[in-house]
Amino acid sequence: MTLHGPGTYYISVTGAKDQPIFYSVFEYRYAEQILANLNGTRLIAYVFNANEIQCVLHCQRDWTEVIDDLHQAFDAMHERCWQRRHQALSDQSTVLLVDDSAYLVELVLQLHRWPVLQRLVASADLYPWSSDRYYRQPHPPTWLDSRSMLNWLCHSRRNQAQHYCDVMQQPARATLNLLSGNHPMYQALARDEFIQRFLRKEALSQSARSAEEVRRLFEDACQLVSQRLGVAVEQMCNPLNRRDFHRLMPIVVWLLRERGIHYDDIARLVGEDEERLQLWLRNLPADHQPPLLNTLMQLWSPPPPEGAFADY
Repeated sequence: MTLHGPGTYYISVTGAKDQPIFYSVFEYRYAEQILANLNGTRLIAYVFNANEIQCVLHCQRDWTEVIDDLHQAFDAMHERCWQRRHQALSDQSTVLLVDDSAYLVELVLQLHRWPVLQRLVASADLYPWSSDRYYRQPHPPTWLDSRSMLNWLCHSRRNQAQHYCDVMQQPARATLNLLSGNHPMYQALARDEFIQRFLRKEALSQSARSAEEVRRLFEDACQLVSQRLGVAVEQMCNPLNRRDFHRLMPIVVWLLRERGIHYDDIARLVGEDEERLQLWLRNLPADHQPPLLNTLMQLWSPPPPEGAFADY
């Protein structure tokens, strides 16, 4: 399960329909500017290649909103460069919450060493499309938040750039799983205690949601699943219809959790306890094919109260 809310995130996104993201050298510079100026974020590190963007962002808002802005910015960039409309980025992305104190240093070092690990260059400082070169400067640009990582790497603020260069001379190796993270339940590079603190903060923020808003999101999720699976809402929501209820309601729970709704609120609507909801989510990949879940997630954008699923 992915996590939502403000925090530090590793994000990886590829080109739409397995096409390249970048078709010319100058587009890499534009991409750097886009990442540096995303609203409500601080750029910590990045590495580009023709087909993929990998970056670390500290987000003051939910990462789904950041991804939406990223898509719009790259589509606009492509249109300006080539005078034609084109979806630049894939709808699918990898997003990992990052436990800064435990994994941020290792993550940034691994990103900067990526060109060496891919045997594109002999040394990371030779690769032009990453933030590595800025970390080597005594006074990096203000749009790059290199201090967030360097302050964890070094005990003193003196000679941080030199200390970084010394560390980067060590043999390059990949120690982190950047596909799913290292947590058994959540998409995260994090210790369990960090996840628990994050979830408690999430619960406090979600307590501000009105009961009416949570109910509307639940109804929207039920309508989406009902329309895609061809089962009436009344039938799938009725616990007496055991087959449809236990087959489809876990998808509704998953969609609500992806929007940050707390287990307590979902349990009251579904009529099951939190332990059962978590069991449903653990079994979800075994009960439903990934293409179906991916399609539902792409469609899952709850409308404002007046416009429930007008476009579907």
